[in-house]
Amino acid sequence: MDFLSEHKKNCDQCGLCISVCPSYGDLGILSDLYGYLSESPKSESEPVSLPKNPDHDIRLCYTCNVCTVTCPQDLGIRKLISLAREKKTKEFGISDEQRLADPFSDNNMYKKIGEWEKPVVFKNEGKACDVIYFPGCAASCMNKVVGKSTAKVLDAAGVHYSVMSGIDYCCGSVAFGAGNKEPLLKIGQKNIDEITRRGAKILVTTCPGCYRAFKIIYPSLFGELGFEVLQTSEYFLRLIQEGKLTFKRDMTQYLKKSTPLILYYQDPCHLTRAAGIYNDPRRALQAVPHVSVANPSPQDSICCGFGGGVRTVFPQKSLSQAAKIHGAAENSNSDVIITNCGGCMKNIIESGYNSKSRLLVYDLAEFLSLACGNPPTERDDQKLIRLSNTALIHCLSNYDFNPYDG
Repeated sequence: MDFLSEHKKNCDQCGLCISVCPSYGDLGILSDLYGYLSESPKSESEPVSLPKNPDHDIRLCYTCNVCTVTCPQDLGIRKLISLAREKKTKEFGISDEQRLADPFSDNNMYKKIGEWEKPVVFKNEGKACDVIYFPGCAASCMNKVVGKSTAKVLDAAGVHYSVMSGIDYCCGSVAFGAGNKEPLLKIGQKNIDEITRRGAKILVTTCPGCYRAFKIIYPSLFGELGFEVLQTSEYFLRLIQEGKLTFKRDMTQYLKKSTPLILYYQDPCHLTRAAGIYNDPRRALQAVPHVSVANPSPQDSICCGFGGGVRTVFPQKSLSQAAKIHGAAENSNSDVIITNCGGCMKNIIESGYNSKSRLLVYDLAEFLSLACGNPPTERDDQKLIRLSNTALIHCLSNYDFNPYDG
């Protein structure tokens, strides 16, 4: 039985998926998706129409997967949205938005940013090593503080590693999730072969999308990888448990707080609900002296609004969703928001500028690097916002969002 038939048979229309969904407000989205996915094109020149209700636009889905984990039958809405996006791509062709993270496209936003700002040059690029760090496009070209800070933590722990960075080593997962599967199918086996050629036993990824690609998507398409795949939080916790990563700086004093530092950890959707990593980042943070985590469990975790392509098509909606994280952190009396995804970090920072939030925003690796005693990693949040939005303006004909309006 295919998934559409299974969904129709087993969904009891209880509405739990809608009750937790940040985008769709009524069960009519299900009937619209059933209809669209069931129909065949009338002809090659007359494809099936997409759902006409603007409230059911398939581009509104963050792919946060909260509907799936809430559904008693493990069904939800997101899987139907993914099928609909794939069908739309086959019928209407690849959109400009779907090319934004296509390493083979000139419309790639990371390539565009790389033309303006030189990507990070990591040490030991291209060398053979037991441990390979895979920063991904964003940490190499856009949100560089993530990639640089991760390298600092690995250095502080005395890890001997090499790096595969830049657009040449894109994992293809962002385009894949947007319905453009071709890049991942082209580049996936090449990435695996290169990692194998270098003799890697462990691959460490920063981006949740990269992690999901190597941990879940690649094995399903290309077979067993032959090396262990760890997200940075998993590897950092292992290093802490082995006594290799220790923390020398009192972060409460560093941030000039008079009481113990309270952290709000933001769960990236593609790392948690899509890949099951909830506790390792929290355990790593709790190993830092004089800090506590305001939300020690992932219950009621909030999507940052960045994923699923929503940020590019509906930027204001996306940033309004990210502002909810600032609200939740402030309500828990937190001093700092910690993210574990470059996309989440950018969106949370950008929404903070719009909402004039008082809270600091750090990447997990950046915070741990500081706690190790390292000097701060250079970062310029306003430049990050400006570069990403300018790249979208260059790559998308209909994108004219100004993050500083209002």
